[in-house]
Amino acid sequence: MHLLCIVNICALSFTTFSDAPLALSLYCPLILTMLCASQALWWLKLGAGVPAVEDAELALVRTGRFSGLITLALCAWALAVFPHGDAYGQSHVVFFMAITIIGSVSCLTHLLPAAIVVGLVANAVFLAFLVPSGNTVFLTMSLNVVFVSGAFLLVLAGNYREFTSQVEAQLRTEALGRENQRLANIDSLTHLPNRRSFFARLSAECAAASAKQSRLAVAMLDLDGFKAVNDLYGHATGDSLLVEVGRRLEQACPNDAFLARLGGDEYAMIVANAQEADLLRVGERICEEIAAPYVLDGISVLISASVGFAVYPDHAAEPDLVFEYADYALYEAKQNKTGRTVLFCKEHSFAILRNAKIEQALRDADLRAEIAVAFQPIIDLETGRVASFEALSRWESRELGDVSPAQFIPIAEKAGLVSELTRVLLEQSLCAAQQWPEPLRLSFNLSPKDICSAGGALRIANIVLKSGFDPRRIDFEITETAMMHDFPHARQAVEALKALGCGISLDDFGTGYSSLTQLQTLPITKLKIDRCFVADLQEQTTGYKIVKSMLSLARDMGIDCIVEGVETEEELRTLRQLGCRLVQGFHMSKPLDQEAARRYVGAILIEPGKVSA
Repeated sequence: MHLLCIVNICALSFTTFSDAPLALSLYCPLILTMLCASQALWWLKLGAGVPAVEDAELALVRTGRFSGLITLALCAWALAVFPHGDAYGQSHVVFFMAITIIGSVSCLTHLLPAAIVVGLVANAVFLAFLVPSGNTVFLTMSLNVVFVSGAFLLVLAGNYREFTSQVEAQLRTEALGRENQRLANIDSLTHLPNRRSFFARLSAECAAASAKQSRLAVAMLDLDGFKAVNDLYGHATGDSLLVEVGRRLEQACPNDAFLARLGGDEYAMIVANAQEADLLRVGERICEEIAAPYVLDGISVLISASVGFAVYPDHAAEPDLVFEYADYALYEAKQNKTGRTVLFCKEHSFAILRNAKIEQALRDADLRAEIAVAFQPIIDLETGRVASFEALSRWESRELGDVSPAQFIPIAEKAGLVSELTRVLLEQSLCAAQQWPEPLRLSFNLSPKDICSAGGALRIANIVLKSGFDPRRIDFEITETAMMHDFPHARQAVEALKALGCGISLDDFGTGYSSLTQLQTLPITKLKIDRCFVADLQEQTTGYKIVKSMLSLARDMGIDCIVEGVETEEELRTLRQLGCRLVQGFHMSKPLDQEAARRYVGAILIEPGKVSA
């Protein structure tokens, strides 16, 4: 539009230069040309980038006002020049006004308000000046311009409506796309960033840290005891708990940290430029915040959180690897003591390499040739004889030599190899137990995978039935952690084994998160009290009171109670005084091979004594 006005101004100035005064033929057109040129340059500069919404709105308002003013100025100049020309010159002035009106309206296709302003101003001046002139040609031209520009405005109005509807549709599409993108990266429950968003952010943050040669830390957080709450009180309470945990984490995390929920009860965090001491303080603050009591729908709930940290690029130079190391640090935190923070270190790197070698050796192993069973006696204090043997796994790898069960059992569980390991161990244990006299019992440990996987209990039952060993002489030991891993499936498996005639021992009782409500729904026949409550028992510490309460609970429930980890005569004496009947530990005997276990059958291992009241 501005270029059209400049061309028309120059053309009219040229044709009137010899007749009109210099002010009208040179200075006025020069000023008008400069105004149009400056406005055109301003638009070119504005269009070089993507303006902000506020700048775009201001530009449109300014264009509408300028269009009206420049149109009025051009009309005034043309009318001032009109009297100084002959008939041809005056015809050129009228033509200038007509072509400028129509051309300007056409150029303002996507700015309808400005086009209307130009059309109304120019046609009003056109008609007001030419109608009174009495010149039929000029009158006809003015009316013709009015109709043509009116027709243009009607067409423009239709196009403008279509254009604006397209723009609005595009805006709606873009807004919907942004909302879909937001929803795809936001956890619907806690409204924190989700797993997808976290890994995208982690990749970007690691790339930025690499470019700046800076550090960042990745934290993995896992709730301890959440599944028990979810199973006991229902998913609605569990969801409310997760929302409250997310809120507490936002308060406990540093302001510049990126917090996300990965799924379930797992959260993750990215912390930039943090020193190791700062990370440990952050982890402790998170653990304290999460451990505070929750009140949800009138229910008081207690859980804890474990945190694992790894640092980029100190521990790993790849985003996926630093996340994996943070996850390993979390695993270490949960293995040793829940509710604490662990920072990845060199020892963990060695452990990961060692675990990888153990896993590969397990996959390559001939389990029947390399796996053996040891038996630790469980002593009846009333008789001093063996009441049962607990089967314990031993592995002498062809590649690695002797490997501790504390190392290879967790690795087998994580690698999905534990079911095959259980099958080989159970078959060997049952074969050895066939040589024991009745009523000597076999105690065998089952992993969470054994009782929570589909068909796990059926596979175990088939092994027992094929062996020919009396199922009523078997006690399957299941930890509280295994029960809480998937309580409904675990209960079904336990009930199936109990229906077969097997006994069910709840191992490590008191160290997990099971509740008495769940305990009474399980067909438990024995409780095993963990070693952690037995140490310094004779000092009558808190452990003394706990063991005393557990023994009393077992008597009231009509089930046996085994205290494991007895290592001193003082501990044994105190347990006798508390009325304990069944004990297990190094003080009586270390794990024995099959031949040694057979020699222990019938022998008196400790002095018999009556159970105290």
